[in-house]
Amino acid sequence: MTQPLIHILGGGLWQLPTIRKAKALGYRVLVSDMYPNPPGFALADLHEQVDITDREATLKVAERHQIDGIICDTTDVGVPTMAYVAEKLGLPGIGLETALNFTNKYRMRDLTSKAGLANPPFRKATTLAKARGFGFPLPFVVKPVDSQSSRGVHVIRNSDEIDYSILDALKNSRSGEIIVEGFLDGIEVTVESVVVAGRVHTVGISDKDHYAHRPEVANRLTYPAAFPVAILQSITNLNAAVVAALGLKNGVTHAEYMVVGETPYLVEIAARGAGSYVYSDIGPYLAGVDIPSAYLQYAVGGDFTATPDEISRAANLAFFDFPAGKVKGIYGVEAAKTLPGVHTILLEFSPGDFIQPPNDDRSRIGLVVVFGNTRDQVLATTRQVMETVKVTYA
Repeated sequence: MTQPLIHILGGGLWQLPTIRKAKALGYRVLVSDMYPNPPGFALADLHEQVDITDREATLKVAERHQIDGIICDTTDVGVPTMAYVAEKLGLPGIGLETALNFTNKYRMRDLTSKAGLANPPFRKATTLAKARGFGFPLPFVVKPVDSQSSRGVHVIRNSDEIDYSILDALKNSRSGEIIVEGFLDGIEVTVESVVVAGRVHTVGISDKDHYAHRPEVANRLTYPAAFPVAILQSITNLNAAVVAALGLKNGVTHAEYMVVGETPYLVEIAARGAGSYVYSDIGPYLAGVDIPSAYLQYAVGGDFTATPDEISRAANLAFFDFPAGKVKGIYGVEAAKTLPGVHTILLEFSPGDFIQPPNDDRSRIGLVVVFGNTRDQVLATTRQVMETVKVTYA
C-alpha cells in the first residue's frame, strides 16, 4: 500500500514538529515554503519553493505531486491556501469561507457581532485619514486584518502615537486593510481547543502577561488561568459560540480573549494551533491526546479522534527578557534543563549576537516550557529557570 503524501504548508521552526509527526505516522511529506532553504526542507521527502499565500501556485504543486492531504496547522497566512487546495482537490479541510472567517479580523468581528456576541466598537480602514477620521477615543487598537504574530498591532494610548501606529498597521497588512477597535481593559487569556464534528473541546485556558516595553507582546502564558470556575466556564462557552459563528466543523483553534471584570470578550481566534510549542507540545500534554497527529490523520481521510481526557494538568510558557547588547556568554542552560518539570529551553541567539527587546512575537529571543500538576508548581520552576540562565555582555 502506498504511503499517503501529506502536503505541509510552511517549513519553519514551528512546522518541524508537524513534519516529524507525519513521518512518525509513516506518511511521505511534501513541504512548501517561500524561502529557498527553510529547516523543514531537510526533513521532507519532497519540497517546493512557493509562497504559501499563493493559492494557485500551491494548487499546481499539490496537483503535480498528487497529494493525499494538506495541512497548515501553525501559521495563519497559509490557512486560506490550505482550505482552497483541499476544496479544489476534494480533500478533507475546513472550507475556504470558514478559513477567511478565521483569518480576516474584520470578518471575524462582523460575523460574531451578527451572531449576538459582544464585541468592542470596530471599523475597517484602508488609509491613515480614514482611520483617524473614525474619532475613536483613546486608548484604542489598530491592527492589520490579515497579519499574525502581533505584527502591526498597536494599542494607541497617546495622540502622538496615532499616525505611526496606523501606518505600521497598514504596512503589515497584506490586503492594505486594517481594523480599528475600541480598547478592552482587562486580563488577556488564550484558549486552545479542538473541534470534532462541530463540538468544541477545550484543551487549555491560560492567562497572559506582557512585556513592559511592548504590551501587545506576551511574555508568559500559564495554564490553567487563575480565574474562578464560573469565569472559566464563561470563557469556554464564549469560545464555543465564536467557533460556531465562524463555521468551523473540524479542526484546531487558538484564541485570545480579554476578561473585563467577569465578562470575556473576543480579541481574535485562529483556525490553527499556536507556535512556541503550544500546539505541538503543551496542548498534547494538557489534553493527554496527541492532537497534531490526530489532525494529520484526519487530513489524509482518517477519523478525527482527538477528545481531551479529564485529568487536570498545568503548564507554563515563558519568554526570556534579557537586556539589549552584544552577547559574550550564555550560562546555566544545562543546569536549568535538569530542574523537575522543565520540558524545553530554547534560546535563539548565540555568543557574538546582538540582542534587542522583542517588538513582536517572532522577535522574542528564547523561551522555557514547564510541565507540572499545578499552576503554582510550574510558575515556581519557571522562576528557578529564569534565575539560573544568565547572559554576559561584551
